[in-house]
Amino acid sequence: MSAAERQTRVRLPAAFLARAAAGAPPGSPLAALALDHAGALPAGPERDGLLAALLAGPCATSAPDWLLTEAAASEAPPVLLAALGHPDCPEGRAAAVAARSADDRLGALAPAGAPAALRAAVAAELRRRVPEPVPVTPEAAERPNAAQLALRHPELAPEVFAAAVPLLPGPPAQLAEGQELNAWMAAHGAALTTWRALWREVLTTHPGRIAELWELLVDEQARVVVSELLLGTLPHAVPAPLLVQLAEADLARFAGAALTSRICRLRVDGHQPEETAALVAEELAALPESDRRLPLAYLGAFGATPERGLATATDWIARALAERWRPLLTPDPSGPHAPTDPHAPTEPAPGAEPEPAPEPAPAPAWRTPPATRAALRDRFARAALTALDLWRPRPGFPVTQPQQLLWLAELATLLPVHRRELRTRAAELLADAERGHAHRRRRRGAYPAAEDPAFDRALTTVRRALGLGWRGIPANPPLVELSCQPPRTLERMAGPGARDATLERLLLAHAVRGYPSGPDVETLLARHTAPTAALFRLTTQLPALLGEHPGAARAWTEAVTASAHRDAPTLRALPAHLALSAPPAPGDDGRPTVLTLVVESFAQRPDAWRHFATAPLRGHTLGEAVDRAVARATP
Repeated sequence: MSAAERQTRVRLPAAFLARAAAGAPPGSPLAALALDHAGALPAGPERDGLLAALLAGPCATSAPDWLLTEAAASEAPPVLLAALGHPDCPEGRAAAVAARSADDRLGALAPAGAPAALRAAVAAELRRRVPEPVPVTPEAAERPNAAQLALRHPELAPEVFAAAVPLLPGPPAQLAEGQELNAWMAAHGAALTTWRALWREVLTTHPGRIAELWELLVDEQARVVVSELLLGTLPHAVPAPLLVQLAEADLARFAGAALTSRICRLRVDGHQPEETAALVAEELAALPESDRRLPLAYLGAFGATPERGLATATDWIARALAERWRPLLTPDPSGPHAPTDPHAPTEPAPGAEPEPAPEPAPAPAWRTPPATRAALRDRFARAALTALDLWRPRPGFPVTQPQQLLWLAELATLLPVHRRELRTRAAELLADAERGHAHRRRRRGAYPAAEDPAFDRALTTVRRALGLGWRGIPANPPLVELSCQPPRTLERMAGPGARDATLERLLLAHAVRGYPSGPDVETLLARHTAPTAALFRLTTQLPALLGEHPGAARAWTEAVTASAHRDAPTLRALPAHLALSAPPAPGDDGRPTVLTLVVESFAQRPDAWRHFATAPLRGHTLGEAVDRAVARATP
């Protein structure tokens, strides 16, 4: 009977026939019918289902060779695995199947339940296709080798997992003789990023095999990368002994950063390299060889500039928090020290409905007991406190970037039991950030004004996280601190019943800040009981009130020249060079402007224009400059 004839006689759906045949006795008419129909069906899901049913049912102990051959050629892994695990499967067929399979199919052939011969064949095939690992390149992400592809299967058999891990790409290649340095550095950085992503994929695919994977790592650089990823990505999945080992090894590397900061302090204080080396000799000798390179770089007569290394210890803590320690430092959401978000507003905006709290993310199931994690958190906190003790301002380069502050805010939020100590030891850093507030405005070429709000928010955030935020409203708040407050706080301070003295401090803070936030100048003046008089009085006292805040006098001048509460005496009290360069008031509101004031003053003394134009302006008010020019003009 031809295949075509058999096909025409079977009208049952293949899926139904497969379900029926699965329970048929060997040699029964139903089993024979299913065999005939399987041989006639074209390759595809219907035939795969029927082949699987036959191999699991009537042909489980004895199967014709054609059936095993067809099943071993199937694209469906369950069918293929059933054929290769059959007692009648010829020896060597598993190796042949592994050899002809594409790289991206090898992993599917070797789950934990696959036949032993197939698992061994896949492991051997991986070793044949990847004889030894090669240095990783950025292209490894788009063109993974066979070991990478096999490890994308989470149910990989243990022996295949053990064969694949050592075959993953190795660390990026070192600088070769004759290679251009900048090109190598760019390629090395991209390759390192790819390598970290590769290991992250392996770890997240096999979270239950972390201890096994750790034992398979022989390359020291791979151990460093995997250690950092385990701490920063999957610490909850790491067995407790291994997590403690990784965390302690990471904290041990802090000693090199701490010693570097100490060496730089000694050098900045005037100690010569040889003298400094003698003072730190014991500490330096106690470091592992790999951790000595950085401190030694600041001990050479022509080595690194010590001022640059003053913040090495706090920089280490900030990077460790961002890259590795954040998950471990985060207390359990239901615990007594659950963190709060220092960036979150404490109350809804006026007139706004409070937003519902977002659903908390489910907490991961940790393999390390809470007491052990708490002990590790405490050790990190002690390292952070040591780093703050070692911190010293860099002369001429104060703290000016948000990232130099936000790590401290996050740390104080995650470790509330250490907040008081952090606050005490961070005093010098916060004072330097206050200097950085003015430094940013003094060095506009390096610090664009558009970036000022981010730094000011960071300064406010860290103060609040350390418990230095206001309780109530101070009677005479410092202008820098006041200028950095969020708009919500400024609106509350200027709300109904605000005292004139508070409104005046807010006006001055607006000038110190230099950008819009909270109530604008006109809103503040409108709430004052005597806005015009206040504007005049504050302007006449401006140098004493604003002090050394760069740009504040210019911001004040521009606000006054545009204010609806300006008058001639107030304009005359402005700094002359700033008043003349301020943008003109919008429109014509009938009030005096800088231009009308000068023009009217010289109407009877035309020659005064030449004296006015050529005389020095800095250090004089507009009124003084005008009066001096009039006095020198010909009657």
